[in-house]
Amino acid sequence: MDSAAIAAAAGVSTAVIALVAATLVIWQVSEMRRATYATAFKAVHDLLQQEELRQDRRFVLTTLRPRPVDTWTNDEIVRAERVCASYDAVGIMCRMKFIPIDVVAVSWGDSLRTSWTILRPLVERYRAERGAPEFWNDFQRLAGRANELYGQRQSA
Repeated sequence: MDSAAIAAAAGVSTAVIALVAATLVIWQVSEMRRATYATAFKAVHDLLQQEELRQDRRFVLTTLRPRPVDTWTNDEIVRAERVCASYDAVGIMCRMKFIPIDVVAVSWGDSLRTSWTILRPLVERYRAERGAPEFWNDFQRLAGRANELYGQRQSA
């Protein structure tokens, strides 16, 4: 075999090895991303499934739902704020791409849509009082994505 054929065979072998290595790196990055998302999902799940927070969401969905925000007591507002803050924290995780927004919007979609409908007047009041239109906007973004995926919810 002449040197040109040897060089060509070496070049092909190098290309095949590089292709296999690149494929393995892509697979490894994909698996790392899945593991990272699984860890983030666990953190979101653990946060949102805390018993006190579940009770607060249930309270918002049942007790506060039929009442205007200006009739809520201070204790009721504190419970509503916890719901807003928790969903906003999860929304921040989505915005920072720690977890895909669709995973959260699908998993907690009904609660997001309904809670946002009930709590929106409180959020808008705080935004106006503080001159802060970004206040709890990641909660709003999550609820908006849930609406996009499942259609607009009837007003509460």
